Amino acid sequence: MDWPTPDEADIQATESQKSQHTWIPRTDENSRRPKGSQSSSEAGSRSTGSLDRSQVAPARADRSEHFPRSVRIRRSNEIQEILQQGKRESTGNLEIFFASPKASVSRFGLIVPKHGQRIVDRNRLKRRLREIGRRRVIPHLSSQGREGDVLIRATRSAYRASFSELEREINEAVEGFCSEES
Repeated sequence: MDWPTPDEADIQATESQKSQHTWIPRTDENSRRPKGSQSSSEAGSRSTGSLDRSQVAPARADRSEHFPRSVRIRRSNEIQEILQQGKRESTGNLEIFFASPKASVSRFGLIVPKHGQRIVDRNRLKRRLREIGRRRVIPHLSSQGREGDVLIRATRSAYRASFSELEREINEAVEGFCSEES
């Protein structure tokens, strides 16, 4: 007869003990939910605090609010060309460059150097400038019948400027560009 060695017996015993103490949750079991609550399938379909689908915003944003890729200046060679050949106008917080467009549509681009600022502040400034470009610059150029590339470079003081101050400076520069070209 073949008797197990003492080591084999220990391994078999520990494995059987593990299987006895292993807890496998059921798919509808939630340890955080108090006992006696409704099951997860009932909770998902009829939660008391949930909103009707009609009350939730549509999954897709309005495309008129979109800033399409075709109006963005993104390539470094295009940015370098605008910086070298474009008309430059300085304001208190920004440097704004205008150039004749490569495409048949007005385009907008940003340069926001770090200037030793936190990434949170840099992202906020980029969002502000992008919003001004999307809502003011591109529509203003198209309403004036002007096509051009607009590139904005933020200076160190732009981080401290308010949204309305940035918007005013950009609007004045773009209007000057439109009236100059007419």
